[in-house]
Amino acid sequence: MSMIFSLPSAAALQPLPPPAELGQDHAPGSAKPLFIIDADLRVHFSNPSAAALAREGLGGNGRLICSDKLFAARLQTWLKRRCSGAAAEEIRLPLVLRCGRQTIVDAVHLAGAGMDVFVLTVDDPQRMIDRKVDEVAEACGLTPTEARMLGLVVKGLDTVVAAKKLGIARTTARTHLQRLFAKTGTARQSELVRFVATFIEE
Repeated sequence: MSMIFSLPSAAALQPLPPPAELGQDHAPGSAKPLFIIDADLRVHFSNPSAAALAREGLGGNGRLICSDKLFAARLQTWLKRRCSGAAAEEIRLPLVLRCGRQTIVDAVHLAGAGMDVFVLTVDDPQRMIDRKVDEVAEACGLTPTEARMLGLVVKGLDTVVAAKKLGIARTTARTHLQRLFAKTGTARQSELVRFVATFIEE
């Protein structure tokens, strides 16, 4: 699968300010995290979602610093080999964030604008699921506890474990599950999970 990007001119590629200058309340956007880096791991651009990952162990201080040492070693090896023409133009690498969440990084080499640059995008399945749960909660008028219950069900937990995590009785957890079924028009947990996964806000 080939990807086409519109690359800014070399003059437009400027390092990001340090995270402190971005502000503590800088919330991640809904877009997939994206970095543009050079072979020396200098970050020339990152969108708000990517900038937010600095707190989770990826990026910061104008360089692509990573808490996942295995990912960092694999990426640097690929960058060197790609610059010498000895590696493919694209690579997919697993990345474990500081919190332990598993993500995937797609890296693509773009030669142009007088320099070698690399576009990195981060697939974060858990964040996407959390966003879907929030959308369903708002659209279906879920209470905060029902929304938390939905998040646990979508992660594959049964009512017994969900009850423990929420600090409520099993019967209360079952009641919340029945209310989730009623509010989403589903009848089983598998249907509820599918409803969340395929939900599209109107």
